[in-house]
Amino acid sequence: MSTGRHEASRRPLYRTLRWGRIAVSLAALAILTFGLTLSAGEIPGATRILARVQILPAVAGFSIVIFVAWLAVTLTFGRLYCSTVCPLGTVQDIAARLPRMSRRDSRPYRYSRPLQPMRYTVLVAVLGCLMAGFMTVPSIVDPYTAWERFCLACLRHIFGEPPLSAAAETASGDAFVPALTIAMSSVAGAVVAIATVCIVGALAARSGRSFCNTFCPVGTTLGIVSRYAIFQMDIDTDLCTNCRRCVDACKSSCIDIDDHIVDSSRCVVCFDCTDACRDNAIRYTPGRKQLSIPMMQQTDDSKLVES
Repeated sequence: MSTGRHEASRRPLYRTLRWGRIAVSLAALAILTFGLTLSAGEIPGATRILARVQILPAVAGFSIVIFVAWLAVTLTFGRLYCSTVCPLGTVQDIAARLPRMSRRDSRPYRYSRPLQPMRYTVLVAVLGCLMAGFMTVPSIVDPYTAWERFCLACLRHIFGEPPLSAAAETASGDAFVPALTIAMSSVAGAVVAIATVCIVGALAARSGRSFCNTFCPVGTTLGIVSRYAIFQMDIDTDLCTNCRRCVDACKSSCIDIDDHIVDSSRCVVCFDCTDACRDNAIRYTPGRKQLSIPMMQQTDDSKLVES
């Protein structure tokens, strides 16, 4: 009986964690967007802080402390960076949510196998460009830089703010990622910015976090580390009824309900699956659930034995 109460008590906790994560991600997106778009020449302090803790800009600016700190966070809790402070991650969540708000068009997600060759090809290409000093490719696929370019090249024009040149940003001390800034005219920058956001948004509306888990070098890097995270999503097979609600809710398409496995390299720790599960079968835990009733496995001599 006590175990049942303990299992039932998890869902309110996970729901609180989920809404807390959503609040943090929306606040981070708002601070970055308004700070980059509406500032009168000087970037606000909160925006500057959030910009400096972004991973790829930190790497490009040789901020090893920030990079190591995020690796430590990921090794402990998983890919919290992707679901909290990454602005393009939050934009993807919004784009994915909008078409699914209608009951007539729920668009449930489905498990898909990871596209490892594509993920590692993009990561190697970005690392090669960074080492060679060729910053165009990294600045296009990096989620923070893409959103920064969208704010500076598009939103500032819409709201009548004069765009900040790279020289002006450097002089004012607000050049967060000068090495990643694309040297192009405001028109070309706006075209690239709009195209990037539209493509990423369209992918998200169709298949959730597919950009994060296929083309984003930051997501791939953190995914490698999160495989070994202390806290991970785990499916309790004694409680799971294979209702597939968790699969329908997983925007990372990383829950294989047939094998009861959550791909931790693609999970962004959004807690959508724990909120969707009515059986309390998915846990965010440092331990792995062992079956109370051993499964039967086939041995080489064709005899069934208990595992």
